[in-house]
Amino acid sequence: MPMNDLDLLRPTLAFATVVETGSFRAGADRLALSPPYVSQMVSDLEARLGRQLLYRSTRRIALTAEGEAFLPHARALAEAFAEGLETVRDAKRRLTGRLRISAPTVLASPAFARVVRTFAADHPGIALEIDMDDRVDDPVAAQVDLALRIGDPGKDPRLARKLFTTRGVVCCAPELAGKLIEPQDLAELTWLRSPATPTRLILRGPDGRDHAAEPGRQMVINNAALIRTLLQDGGSFALLPEFTVREALKTARLGIACAAWSIPEVGVHALYTERRTALTNARAFVDCLQGVLASRRT
Repeated sequence: MPMNDLDLLRPTLAFATVVETGSFRAGADRLALSPPYVSQMVSDLEARLGRQLLYRSTRRIALTAEGEAFLPHARALAEAFAEGLETVRDAKRRLTGRLRISAPTVLASPAFARVVRTFAADHPGIALEIDMDDRVDDPVAAQVDLALRIGDPGKDPRLARKLFTTRGVVCCAPELAGKLIEPQDLAELTWLRSPATPTRLILRGPDGRDHAAEPGRQMVINNAALIRTLLQDGGSFALLPEFTVREALKTARLGIACAAWSIPEVGVHALYTERRTALTNARAFVDCLQGVLASRRT
């Protein structure tokens, strides 16, 4: 099809709908458009074709000879378009197979659980396998279909897709939040961190200068739920992605230390394998993740 004919597709669908419904008003109702707009589309189609397709009167429409000849093709186009849309929608509903996902332990949170629940409900034909681990393995070597990463996505940009950015927050027990104002206030506490967290904690002050916090000790834990539980006991802090602890902060199960200080945002990335059979399922999960988390970030 010539590129300059592409803009005739919509008027052709409008023409077929008007004929099928018997009037411009009924056709406009089906298309959820205004009658004048639909009438103008058909007029524009006739002008481009250089032929009148419809006789118009105040009460009825009738096909001209040219309209009779064009109608079967317009109907075939409308039916093929509707069938194509339904095929794609059915394919989305009928995704099947296995989807293996690896993700850092810090993502084990109520927010991520919502993503998993939503995806499982939308795609019951997919068998999910989720490995929460802080190893930074090549997705192909690890035999996973989708790897989620916070921070550096790795060396191969072909496989990576940036989903969104998130800021880190220094979390602590709620009763400590008002006492931990400056980075040096963290010196007497234990830093609970996952293996994937950097070994140095750099905070940026209100004046724009960076300061390295120097906690009394570090404890490396590869379980986000355990980290959050220990935080509530007091005597420790942890650097966590804000979206993973938003509910705990809102309900005062956790507090924010050094609230006036900031931590540079980091990207959350999806790493795909190049196995075509798994790509559709992996992309569907990423779309679900972005949709669910986007609705919670506003």
